[in-house]
Amino acid sequence: MYQVLYRKYRPKNFDDVVGQKIVVKTLENAIRNNKISHSYIFYGPRGTGKTTLAKIMARAVNCKHQDGKLLCDSCKNCIVSKENECVDIIEIDAASNNGVDEIRELKSKVNLVPSSLDYKIYIIDEVHMLSMGAFNALLKTIEEPPAHSIFILATTEIDKVPETIISRCQTFSFERVSNNDIVKRLRYVSDLENINISDEVLYEIARVSEGGMRDSLGMLDKVSIYKTAEITLEDFYKLNSLLAEKEIKDFIKDFCLGNNKELIKKINDYFNSGKNIVQIANQLVYKLSDVIVDYYINNVKEDFFDIKLIEVLANTLNEKMFDLKKSEHPNIYFEIMILNILRKLSPKSIDYEDKKNIVIVENKNSGFDSKIVEKEIDDNNAEDENFVEKKKSNRVVNKEEINEENLKLLYDINDVRINNTFAEASKDALNNHKSMFSKFSDFTFDTKIGYLICDIMDATLRAASERNIILSYEYDSSVKKNLKNIDKIQKVYNQITGFNVSIALITDENWEKIKEEYIKNKKNGIIYEYKEEPSLDDNSEKVVDDGNSESVIEMFGDVIEYE
Repeated sequence: MYQVLYRKYRPKNFDDVVGQKIVVKTLENAIRNNKISHSYIFYGPRGTGKTTLAKIMARAVNCKHQDGKLLCDSCKNCIVSKENECVDIIEIDAASNNGVDEIRELKSKVNLVPSSLDYKIYIIDEVHMLSMGAFNALLKTIEEPPAHSIFILATTEIDKVPETIISRCQTFSFERVSNNDIVKRLRYVSDLENINISDEVLYEIARVSEGGMRDSLGMLDKVSIYKTAEITLEDFYKLNSLLAEKEIKDFIKDFCLGNNKELIKKINDYFNSGKNIVQIANQLVYKLSDVIVDYYINNVKEDFFDIKLIEVLANTLNEKMFDLKKSEHPNIYFEIMILNILRKLSPKSIDYEDKKNIVIVENKNSGFDSKIVEKEIDDNNAEDENFVEKKKSNRVVNKEEINEENLKLLYDINDVRINNTFAEASKDALNNHKSMFSKFSDFTFDTKIGYLICDIMDATLRAASERNIILSYEYDSSVKKNLKNIDKIQKVYNQITGFNVSIALITDENWEKIKEEYIKNKKNGIIYEYKEEPSLDDNSEKVVDDGNSESVIEMFGDVIEYE
């Protein structure tokens, strides 16, 4: 039966382990100097050799070193430990054996002496998957195991392992394997397997595997099966649904030139052809990184490259990668993110008064008529008064005539709305508004209100009540810009969601400050009272009054977005 490459070429001794020199050297010295610990934790990214090194360690501590090597493969213990049926090396998959009963069974057998080796080794893989009860059951055993027992715990998520367990083990961090080490190993395997492949393709395999030796061997295996003749970069890209170098460069070019129609078309083509949007985003990050390095280090510049746009795109992709991976519609998330960056940093590239390049999305079943909002927005633009007061929750300032005094009043109104949100905030209101946010994606490319939708979706919903909500933005410039446009944002928000709320805006940084202030006030028994929003010549300040409060943690967790 055919054996896959990552199993066939799994390291059998310390010398074969790739990319973990510090860990290997430390473990070798521990064995040579007879300073073997009773428990270890190996943690790091997947496919970097944690379980493999645990198995090597299990055999090495039992080796009699007949020829001076740490793993001679010729002594009685080495021969026994090499067998798959060796009863003294116990491997436990915590992902499927994570309960208290399994650990109790382990504890009941741990005092039994080894049947044929000097040490009984317990290798618990993916140990972070154990339940808290199982961890508690394991705790005492790991702290004071029998002299003949050694525990080796392996995990990709060390932060999920209780500190009480970690403190009782020697911990070793496994690093991502460098691209050069991966390429060297892949070349070694390719030569042995007679795989006709260039170093250029091997480097791409190493880059895409993101430091995982097992993943890279798996990719080499797959591409060698796909094509027995010479394997090209095009073969690798096609097999893994990735973009060729020229396609990535063309995408960056369209981004820098603000070719919105072409960008949207490309993203939809990628998605419709079955390509992985997350993988494409990863490709973009690496390519943008190369462009930035070439620009600053090697002074390489392309005529159409805008280094500012490229830096922001690389940073945004890196920050939003987790959200992109978790998104139910990664192509839509990706489109909105790209357009938002261009809108903020390159206004000329997206002119929202002339949206010939933006696709119109129609949603007949949404219950929302964008024409109603368009008319209201047009009516507002036609008014020549600085302030319109149809309702206290919808005071507006004509964007073209904003001055410092009017801007100050907008901030005063904003402060009152923040206070009023806290005064009436509830968990139910917050959840109700959160559930409505998915509706906005249907109108992202509407030629009349798309830019307002983008402004809303670019924000984070922090707190909500029946009459007010708080949205936060990363930059103060976004808050200032959207405050000037708050009447239009409110109309669109309320029309789509069916609510009738006033919106307060704040930066992410200031949100953290008022959040702490909220906790402090609750501890001191201070409550927030609902205040009337200031009129044109009013300069109200946010006020809090004394009163009794509920539990701070309970109240705080219920009414606001807490991270």
